[in-house]
Amino acid sequence: MVPALQTEMFEVVAYDPPLRDQRDVMEYPFLSIQKGRTKPIVFSDERNGTEVRISSERHTGLANIWDWDLIVFAQAHVNDAIEQGLPTSPRIQFAPYDALRYMRRKTGGGDYRQLAAAIDRLYSTSVRTTIRAEDGGLGAFRWISGFWIPMQYKKALMTKEDLEVFGKMPPDPARPWTIELTPWLYNSILSRKSILAIHPDYFDLTGGMERWLYRLARKAVPEKADFPGFSFRMDTLHKRSGSTRPLRNFALDIRRIAERQPLPEYSVIVNRDGPYELVTLFRDRSKPGRVPRGLKRLIEGET
Repeated sequence: MVPALQTEMFEVVAYDPPLRDQRDVMEYPFLSIQKGRTKPIVFSDERNGTEVRISSERHTGLANIWDWDLIVFAQAHVNDAIEQGLPTSPRIQFAPYDALRYMRRKTGGGDYRQLAAAIDRLYSTSVRTTIRAEDGGLGAFRWISGFWIPMQYKKALMTKEDLEVFGKMPPDPARPWTIELTPWLYNSILSRKSILAIHPDYFDLTGGMERWLYRLARKAVPEKADFPGFSFRMDTLHKRSGSTRPLRNFALDIRRIAERQPLPEYSVIVNRDGPYELVTLFRDRSKPGRVPRGLKRLIEGET
């Protein structure tokens, strides 16, 4: 494989490459599936020695699964540049308007401030894990190692006088923002084996549980098999999710998802196997598939 070219700053262009996500983050509880969570996530699997511990400064809370949309945006553009043989960098400069449109969000002033708050949580969240740590050790990092956003969007850092000046300023959608991906994430994109394509309608899922379940299905369900499905015990799913909800409430949420079937590409079946409740995730061929790899979809209104 030809090594990826490097540059000091990677500037995102305004088009819409297929979504990409990180395999390990799809499989293990690296993200809160609830907004406003401050309680750390602690996960371990003695069978393979996997450990995940997520914590954060209390005033920001843990990075959540909605905040992660920005990382999906960044990964998609870096991956697309690599496929085209263009230079990339973990330092990523982008227009916030383009990011919000890519994530299928609104573009009012409050939406820019919410994006800024997401960046703050991604920076403030501390990750400790044995996954992809050298020599089987423990690695520690933040999701992003640095960022720059205009003062008008960062209320948490403003004085009362700042708010009077900057808080009333209209959004500037073209002024670029900057984030820097941690090496753990950036190197996973460069390796090309640690990322997966995900369905563009993933961004339309509003519930944290639905988003998490789709990402787990995308990671676990084989693409080519006589029966493209994978089954989990309900208690195993509960542990994998990192949810703070009691198992009985978590199971009720899963059953409701199975009734509604909101996931792109996949469907959910819940049944019993003796004393255990089983959840089967399977590829539903009656649902629209993903955009083929490498096929770009122009942003509405762009030419």
